[in-house]
Amino acid sequence: MKILVPVDGSPPSLRAVRLAIRMTREDPGSAIALVNVQNTGTLEFGDLGASTPVLLQQRVLREGAQALRKAIALCKAAKVKFSADVEIGPTAGTAIRLGRKKRAEHIVMGTRGLGGVRGLLLGSVATQLIHLARVPVTLVK
Repeated sequence: MKILVPVDGSPPSLRAVRLAIRMTREDPGSAIALVNVQNTGTLEFGDLGASTPVLLQQRVLREGAQALRKAIALCKAAKVKFSADVEIGPTAGTAIRLGRKKRAEHIVMGTRGLGGVRGLLLGSVATQLIHLARVPVTLVK
């Protein structure tokens, strides 16, 4: 089984990685697809004005790699098969697209909640992902 785990570097996303690792132990042929999605639509306006498109892309890819660092270390320590990707785009839709491309059969995702105005404007990524997914989704607090 292939398990997609969206990772943002937060404690809930790392708990999701740990759960996915436990799930792979139950199915020796399974693998984990870690993905960090950098949503350029949520960057601060000052970030956009001070960067060229190339510099902005380099920055978001660097931040994505940083967000994946601990998740990759967990997978390596557990000796499970995994891949790690950084994508740019709308978070839920991009994660779903990558999951389909990698033929993920399950999604395990941490929830953290944005709260306040930002959460109201953007909506919950977990809620969007659940609505778009065609495979089982497990949410981890």
